[in-house]
Amino acid sequence: MADFFIDKMIEHLDMYIGMQPYCYFNDPTTAEKIAAFEKMARISLPPSYKAFLQFTNGGMIVDEFWDQKIKKENELDAAKWNSNRFLSLAEVKTEWNTMKNRNFGVSQKDRIIYPFIPFFKTRINEHLIFVSNKDHIDESHVFEAYHDAPPDTWGVVTQNFSEFLYNYLKAKGEPNVMGDEYEGVAADFIGPDEIIPPEGETSEMIIERTTNALKYSPDDDWALMQRGMAHMDVGNLKAALNDFNKSLSLVDDDAFYYFNRGALFEKAGKTRAALIDFDIAVKLKPDDCLYLNCRAETLQKMHKYKEALRDVNKVLDIDDRDLLAYYNRESIYRSIGEFEKADQDLRKIEEIKEENG
Repeated sequence: MADFFIDKMIEHLDMYIGMQPYCYFNDPTTAEKIAAFEKMARISLPPSYKAFLQFTNGGMIVDEFWDQKIKKENELDAAKWNSNRFLSLAEVKTEWNTMKNRNFGVSQKDRIIYPFIPFFKTRINEHLIFVSNKDHIDESHVFEAYHDAPPDTWGVVTQNFSEFLYNYLKAKGEPNVMGDEYEGVAADFIGPDEIIPPEGETSEMIIERTTNALKYSPDDDWALMQRGMAHMDVGNLKAALNDFNKSLSLVDDDAFYYFNRGALFEKAGKTRAALIDFDIAVKLKPDDCLYLNCRAETLQKMHKYKEALRDVNKVLDIDDRDLLAYYNRESIYRSIGEFEKADQDLRKIEEIKEENG
């Protein structure tokens, strides 16, 4: 029902922009950019709002005065400051970071996730927000978030984003932005934060922590990756592979994720599979010395010495004191009978180790 409602509201917005004056709405953003922000912030945006962003990446309805100012004097920025407007995704990210760094509404001292997402700015420079809470199945309400007031006073403006968009269009850009505390307050909708890992956390503790986190958020790619690494550390390679595969099904462009699965395949003796993942990791991060070194080790095991030398030489071009690269190259040289060069690298290793103390 909510999906149907936002689809109808976007159709209505499209018609409104075509028929009414004073509309200034941006081109759409992409699902990939939205997902990247969610991953970075470790939050979830309401689906209806994400659909809105993919139709228009923020914008506003202005009054006649500011419409003339924009058209005659190019005063678009001034109009933004003096109108009720939807933020663009880039502005959402900037405002979210600012609020987080200021500990606005909730201290980040003992928290990982900052749960308040500003998406709308009023003409008096106040925010309307969503609250990210993975415990709630329904979309977040829209809350006011006024300066110098705690979140237990940030009342509900509307039940969801679709309703707010309807009110915004109906009021021609002048919706009610005052929250009703009797309907609920933002503080009541803050979910449990991610647990800050303790120092000296063991693999078993990581597995327990991430398993609990995945009960609330089964598609948390980083929690899956962490648990997979812990499973690999304790020798449960099958469980590790399951977690790595699911993590990569959720995020398929993270070099570190492919590297970890490659390391797992290497540990399981599946050299060709390891090489495929190391290849992808290096393609995604061509100058990462660790990925290049690990691929070189795998290539050497496969007797691909020329390719392995190319990788370690690239590492040493990037960092001429990389001990792992010298160890790898010394081993490669001995494998191909270049003992003099291997001895030179061995002396270099001893030199660097002595300098490092």
